Amino acid sequence: MKYTLRRVFLFPTLIALTALFFGCGHDHEHGPDTHTHGPGGEEIAHTHGPDERGDGHSHYTSTTERPAFTYLAMNGEFHLNPGDSMSQNDPRNPGRLQLTTDEEAGSLTKMVFYAHDNMDQKMAECGYEFVGSRPDPHYFPEQSKTSIWDVFKKVEDYSGDCMPYTYVISRSPHGDPIHMHLRYGEDVESLLAMSNDAEDSNFNPWWATYCDIDRTTACD
Repeated sequence: MKYTLRRVFLFPTLIALTALFFGCGHDHEHGPDTHTHGPGGEEIAHTHGPDERGDGHSHYTSTTERPAFTYLAMNGEFHLNPGDSMSQNDPRNPGRLQLTTDEEAGSLTKMVFYAHDNMDQKMAECGYEFVGSRPDPHYFPEQSKTSIWDVFKKVEDYSGDCMPYTYVISRSPHGDPIHMHLRYGEDVESLLAMSNDAEDSNFNPWWATYCDIDRTTACD
């Protein structure tokens, strides 16, 4: 009987949590951004100007598979968004990323960072613990309920200098074509607050966009 009651009370809670983190986002304009919608209102295409910062939300359609936990999508190899000058020219951005996450209990997410201007020069290889998700302070929830960052804390130094990458926040790989956003630093609150920075010539607010390593055209 206790098991039955526990299941009855937990089920609505799980539904509420799912709605919070994976609710449908709202479209908005940020620079020369255009969105095309299907007959059911789902987003099916979008284009961005060459100097546009990230638009802060996940591009899911009615047919896009959403992972049960977005940080589990931190898998694959990515490079800076082709043709996106805001990503390509910002020296903070690693030129290439290698990400490995699996579902094994207690396992770490491995991230490998390569130099901004040399995708063959490994800067650091570090192990991370997923420590939760945080809403974007600029977009959530008024403009987008899917504007959620996954937060990772470095717990293992494999090679190179992992200190600059103590914390990584990620809009983990999503959308079609697949893309992701990433920031790194020593303080989570500071990284999140960057979404509210004024636009300037120093590539702020910081919205580095990454595409699948094999992609040769813009992915976001």
